[in-house]
Amino acid sequence: MTIRKSVSSASVVTYLRNCIKKGDLNPDDKLPSEREISERLKTTRVTTREGLKQLEAQGLIYRSNRRGWFVTPERINYDPSRAIYFMDYVSEQGQIPFSREILKRKIVADAFLAEAMKIDLGEPVVELHRLRGANNRPVYFERIYLREAILPGVFDKPLERSVSRVVRDEYQTDYDKVDLNIIVGSLDEYEAELLQAPAGYTSIEIQRLSYDQDGHVIEFDVEHWRHDALQLKVNLSAH
Repeated sequence: MTIRKSVSSASVVTYLRNCIKKGDLNPDDKLPSEREISERLKTTRVTTREGLKQLEAQGLIYRSNRRGWFVTPERINYDPSRAIYFMDYVSEQGQIPFSREILKRKIVADAFLAEAMKIDLGEPVVELHRLRGANNRPVYFERIYLREAILPGVFDKPLERSVSRVVRDEYQTDYDKVDLNIIVGSLDEYEAELLQAPAGYTSIEIQRLSYDQDGHVIEFDVEHWRHDALQLKVNLSAH
């Protein structure tokens, strides 16, 4: 009796990599189903899934909830240290950006926000949730917290497209200093649903604390990027 050796997950990775490299699969193309790939390579669904997860970890393909697997499009180049608007830098890279307000409400600072923003416990804060993307694909979700004490009436301003433009144009306030903290995180169920990803999906978390000219914190925001959508590029000048 001849025992056929099953194709390994590495072979699945190589096969799909070659399909992408040759142009048989292009950015945003949907991959064949796990069953089709398994039958084509004469392997098991478990092995195929392992290969897909390896390609996902490498950022070559991505999962979209209830839609399947897709080839990852070109990543967005992003310099978080620059004061440049999302809608502008995505457009400059030849992609069509969108920004959608998910939630806006007035809250008071809890212990976490008070410590993060260096403000008093219970201070009034405006909380804003936004979803942003390129070419109809959501790429990051953010929570923004704004101080009403420094930005009176900010709740009623149009914040969907650009908070920083509103701060500069409506309040004549500049972002004088920004503290950044960048870590690898994961998406909770709420974030994952908005980003069309499975819960627990790897994300790049960018925490930003913005100060005005007088050294007061005016804004705290936390961005959760799909790890397959982002390429961080920071330009440093040598002095």
